[in-house]
Amino acid sequence: METRILHSGQTDLEVSALCLGIMNLGVREDEETSFAILDRFYGSGGRFVDTANNYGDWTPELGSVGGDSERVLGRWLASRKVADEVVIATKCGAGPLAPDRPLSGVPPTNYEGLAPEVVRRELTKSLANLGVERIGVYYGHVDDRNRDITETADLFSALVDEGLIQVPGISNTATWRLAIAREHSRSHDRAEFGAWQQQHSIYWPAPGAATDGVVSPEAVDYAADQPGLTITTYSPQQAGQLVRPWMDFRDPYDHPGSHARLQLVHRIAHDHGATANQVVMAWHLSGPRSTVVNRAGNSTTPLADLPDRPAAMLPIFGASSVDQVDEAVATLDLELSEEELAELDGR
Repeated sequence: METRILHSGQTDLEVSALCLGIMNLGVREDEETSFAILDRFYGSGGRFVDTANNYGDWTPELGSVGGDSERVLGRWLASRKVADEVVIATKCGAGPLAPDRPLSGVPPTNYEGLAPEVVRRELTKSLANLGVERIGVYYGHVDDRNRDITETADLFSALVDEGLIQVPGISNTATWRLAIAREHSRSHDRAEFGAWQQQHSIYWPAPGAATDGVVSPEAVDYAADQPGLTITTYSPQQAGQLVRPWMDFRDPYDHPGSHARLQLVHRIAHDHGATANQVVMAWHLSGPRSTVVNRAGNSTTPLADLPDRPAAMLPIFGASSVDQVDEAVATLDLELSEEELAELDGR
């Protein structure tokens, strides 16, 4: 499988071009199925796997608890003896603050937050769950708006200095908060947030919608100006909605523009004999280009003469079967034309 480089400070971390998100492995999927999915991804050259400390907390009706996804991955790594070959990404900050209260995506969320003592405690637990001594990419799962973002940046930089993680990451975070954090770390010659995990598929958020946790044209524009930053995109398949027309559009994507973009993806997929999921992930891997043109220095330059400004992007796909792994991996064989990429880059 082709690879990409995640960068932070003095670290260049090579990862597979596709990342397997395992939120449901060990939670909704039993161990046998989970191991089969991981085996197929690894056998296809996949070496980048994403989990979180709270995967299992969202589904108490299944009898699951936070860390179940990490633990099944840890058992698989030990069973297959491949811990040194696989880059693991995990997260903290969105586990339950009060164990007797459920998590919620809207306030009051009951998120544990990113206080230093919480991050260090949860990292220690994740290392034990996974059976490893260092995490490849460690994310703040949800930005803690009760804290100065530079404090959070310093904390994650310290974890790199201590050899506990390789690349710091942040997720579900406003562009301006990430920009402040990265500039702060760089100005102090410390490892900066090098991976930015946000929801993204083919859609752009509705006008006026909150964009803290999703990729927006502004986010692409910022990342295009930051060659050391990679947007790692979660839910590129929108939980199956791309290929299931009876499913509702998820917030904040339910607006007329999304319907038009879904039709565009299906037209391109039909022309290539591919699936809509593959088209979306191939677009992400191509490096979506910023469409912001009103920038310094362009007042006398024709639009057609301006250089492309791509944003490094790497999709995190989910799978509940080996067939879905095969579909995702086949994305790497899909070549989209410049005309198709330009259409997909549009708003």
